[in-house]
Amino acid sequence: MEQQHKIDIKQALRVFDRITREGEKHGDEWQFQGLFASTDLDGYTVFIRSPKVELTIFFHNKYTVDYRNAVDLHEFVELLEKLDRGQSHW
Repeated sequence: MEQQHKIDIKQALRVFDRITREGEKHGDEWQFQGLFASTDLDGYTVFIRSPKVELTIFFHNKYTVDYRNAVDLHEFVELLEKLDRGQSHW
């Protein structure tokens, strides 16, 4: 199910930065605290995903978020908030 949902994009980009600084790189993506981060070839599109949710951030902070249900999305948003505050997921 794809739907526009209120995501704090500035927060998500801060978390993306943390994932790429503190995470482990595997192929074309970084992994940190249960999240995966990557970009497209030109770097203008950013992807942050968990096993159940994928957030795609486009140029000019437009975005889409793909998820199956509201609980999955809620857990994803909570994880973004925790990581943005410098806390660990584990």
